[in-house]
Formats: sequence, structure tokens, C-alpha cells
Amino acid sequence: MCRVDLCLRPAQGPLFLVEVLPAGSVLTRLLALGAQEVWVAPGPKVARLLAEALGKDVLLLGEVEGFPPEGFHGRLSLLDLEEAEVRGKRAVLVAPSLSASLLPEEEEVYVANLRNAKAALALAQSLPHLTLRPAGAPEPLLSALVAAGFLKRKLSPEAPPSLATALLKAFPDPQEALFQSPEGQALHRQGRAEELAWASLIGVDPVVPRLAEVRRFPKEAYGLSQDRHAQRFVPWNG
Repeated sequence: MCRVDLCLRPAQGPLFLVEVLPAGSVLTRLLALGAQEVWVAPGPKVARLLAEALGKDVLLLGEVEGFPPEGFHGRLSLLDLEEAEVRGKRAVLVAPSLSASLLPEEEEVYVANLRNAKAALALAQSLPHLTLRPAGAPEPLLSALVAAGFLKRKLSPEAPPSLATALLKAFPDPQEALFQSPEGQALHRQGRAEELAWASLIGVDPVVPRLAEVRRFPKEAYGLSQDRHAQRFVPWNG
């Protein structure tokens, strides 16, 4: 049994954070390509602090209006990852929406999307009282909400209709849903429509990212405007 929760409140049990765009699919792909771990940072400053603390050979990824910030190795691109040296490395992603969609006290957290849907659904069968939370809650991203509806329908086909499953009926083609979403439109305006096709592939990555650690960055110690948190993800291995 599972439910879709559009509110940002502590999950009562295991949580699937559902994000397709912009960072959820990239996080999953990094681990599928053999990255040792992936940190999710709320912004470039925290990402740089993490990279400095982690030492050499850290892959620093993020973007501002389609371009990586100064000193970063690349942007959040599934296509670019295919040519990057990832295996065995640690990576840091600037992913504000994904990071802000988790609460510091939540411990049993997994990231699900379309690309890892098959592996996520297999894992979900063993998780009682599972909550699906679309990234961006309480104002969820459209792409994440449609993906949550897809997972919910597969897990509970007899459940009463919900907003997530209703949106899935409105967008039966996952690629069309991604294209129509504001986050998909942002990629389209940058001439990156092929990213949407890659993110809409279902079940091609056999990895489910699992939350392994949350690191706190107090504002007084690091000169930040407010306390920040970064999350470390590793592959779930059963």
C-alpha cells in the first residue's frame, strides 16, 4: 500500500522522493554509471564547500540558465554524462528542488523517476506504508507529479483516483508530460529537447539512489544566509 503526499511533512515510514527533472534522473544515472556516491547540494556555495571537504577527483555538476557555474565540471545533462569519467568518483550536484524536498529528520529515503522505475517498483514491493512525494512539494513539479502518478498506478492499480493519477491520464505519453512541464520547457528553450527524451525512458537504469547521510551547514560557521543541508546518496543494494 502506498500514497502520494503533496505536502512537505515528515513521512511516516519509507519515502520515495520522485523527481525526473532537473536533477533526479542525473542523480540516478551517475550511480548507474558507477559513481561511488552523489551529494545533493542546495546551491553552488554549499557544493563548493562539499567538494573542498571531499578532496580530489570530485565531479562538480550544476547549472545556471543552462551553463555550469565557474569552476564546475559540467551541467545537469544526461547526454553529457555519457562522455564523462564517472566510475569510482564522488559527485556533487547543485539541485535546489531535490534538496529542499527532503526534511532533515527523514532517514529512509529513496529517489525514484521514470528511468529507474522498474528497479524502484521492485524495491517498493518490500516497503510497507510507502509515501511518494513529488519533488517541489507543496508546489510539486509537473514532471515529478506525473511520474508519481505512474508509480502509484503500478503499485496500487485499484486505488481511488488522485491528482497524480488524473494528471497521468491527461499525459499518457511520459515524454509529452515532460515537454509540457515548466522544467521541460526551460530545457526546450535552451535547445536541449533531447534531454527530455532521455529522461522519459522507463526502466533503463537499474539503480535506486538511497539516502545515506545528511550534512548540516550552519549559517554562522559558513557565512550562509540560513542553515543549509546537503544529502549523500548511494546505490541501494537490497
